[in-house]
Amino acid sequence: MTSTTSGSVAFDALREALEKDANLRGELEAALDLNVRRVNPTDRANRFGSGAAVEWILAAAAYAAKVLTIPGGHNADGFDLKDLREDARGLWSVKNTTQRSDFRLTNGIGGAGAGFTDPVVFLSPALPGITYIDPQMHQEVAHRVEVKSDATILKFRIVEEHARRRPECVAVCRMPSNPGTGQDDPWMDYVESLLSADRFPQLSRLFAASKPTRGTLTSELRELVAQREAGNISREQFDALVARLGV
Repeated sequence: MTSTTSGSVAFDALREALEKDANLRGELEAALDLNVRRVNPTDRANRFGSGAAVEWILAAAAYAAKVLTIPGGHNADGFDLKDLREDARGLWSVKNTTQRSDFRLTNGIGGAGAGFTDPVVFLSPALPGITYIDPQMHQEVAHRVEVKSDATILKFRIVEEHARRRPECVAVCRMPSNPGTGQDDPWMDYVESLLSADRFPQLSRLFAASKPTRGTLTSELRELVAQREAGNISREQFDALVARLGV
């Protein structure tokens, strides 16, 4: 008899939400695709930033699906997003690859790390969807983990076999392949925000110098008029853009 539950109430709720809500599923897939198109995870330095983005995207999907709720004690004035992320990490950790490659579960300093101890959701374009594995519930998988000298590894084919045998552990979602075209550097953006001109007037010159020079108000208005007369923008769009200039 086929099971109807993955063993996780939270994952079951996310799986059902993605099955029933095509719009939510579409947003999730589009966000994952945009992430890999903007930040190329093939670059080792970018891989951590890209992976962190996937964690946030899944947390946002879980919140939209009402799997995650606003942490207790918060009100309409808002809440710290880090609290919600910690709640998401309490449900499962996230491992993703944009190709058919083995999953590195944990690393250690001179060792394999903690091993496969917590539930994990796996994402890959070669999997049928987001695949959930709990080492306590799915010991037939946990027993096949390989402990290397510097990491704990789970072979891709084992995750693939689990997804095929246990469809209740799979939430429908197309993970994008890496087109290799991403040019964004999340670390550069971070450093630019770090080196604010008020605190680091000399170090910030690098980023200020890289910005294109803005035209005068008159030249910008002329450009907008030309765009309108060429039919590239509507009158409503023209009026809105002029208003943004403060005219």
